[in-house]
Amino acid sequence: MRTVVIGGTGHIGTYLVPSLVRAGHETVVVSRGTSLPYRDDPLWDRVEMVTRDREAAEREGRFGTFVADLGPDAVVDLTCFTTAQAEQLVEALDGQHVVHTGSIWSYGPSTLVPTTEDAPKRPYGDYGIGKRSVEQYLMGQDRVRASVVHPGHISGPGWMPIGPAGNVDPAVIESLRAAGSCTLPDRGGETIHHVHAEDVAALHQACVEQPDDAAGESFNSVCTQALTLRGYAELLARHFGHEPRIDFVPWADFVDGLDPEQVALTEDHLGRSPMFSMDKARDLLGFVPRHSVTDTVLEAVDAWVASR
Repeated sequence: MRTVVIGGTGHIGTYLVPSLVRAGHETVVVSRGTSLPYRDDPLWDRVEMVTRDREAAEREGRFGTFVADLGPDAVVDLTCFTTAQAEQLVEALDGQHVVHTGSIWSYGPSTLVPTTEDAPKRPYGDYGIGKRSVEQYLMGQDRVRASVVHPGHISGPGWMPIGPAGNVDPAVIESLRAAGSCTLPDRGGETIHHVHAEDVAALHQACVEQPDDAAGESFNSVCTQALTLRGYAELLARHFGHEPRIDFVPWADFVDGLDPEQVALTEDHLGRSPMFSMDKARDLLGFVPRHSVTDTVLEAVDAWVASR
């Protein structure tokens, strides 16, 4: 089918776009033209690349009609963050299948774990609230068929993953690499739930290719297991050839002297302590992630170290 991917040169699109082409789909990528995919692939030569600044076109009220004029059978929207954006796109379409990228942040803090897609959603923060609002709109309208994919902490080669301290402080990785040591808050029992960008892409594609099963549904997109902070730190220490030396300190001591941006990230991740189920994607679409959580974080960390 003819598939338009909005924002197709980022983390997810790097894997999704060549895979769609490989599967025989006529693929169009809409992007600002300011970034390149993280991985080279000759199949990008068979992609129709269209440059358009989404935000500028939306301010003019023209982005939805621009996408509709591309003649898609399906639209994969990787860069929608507000209901107004979703409405402008959907109102210009007529019956197509829209696959939207949501977020596990739309749930709010985990309560029952592993959390399933029918769990109550009580998000906080602009990002999570916005993603939840878009999902509610898409599932309530009847102009297009819609599916929502909720990724966890997207990881892969090319960017720093969320680390064992629940942030992206490079000093944590460097210390574990050099000596197998790091400092964690409390006892390190909170969880963070990664997913490889390739698996997020594959689940989007599964939705595109199985619209009768995917339409009207939302799907978690995470590894089949989550990592505790402590387990993650120990994994990296041993990966770099050290016995782990982890110091556990009270929260006040942990944040003392830490960059406020890293503090906020840690609070955000530990406050939610996410752990999600992948059963629904398996049961409805036959989809199982290819990458384990350990392989996912080690690949990302190794690629980051190699780029230093």
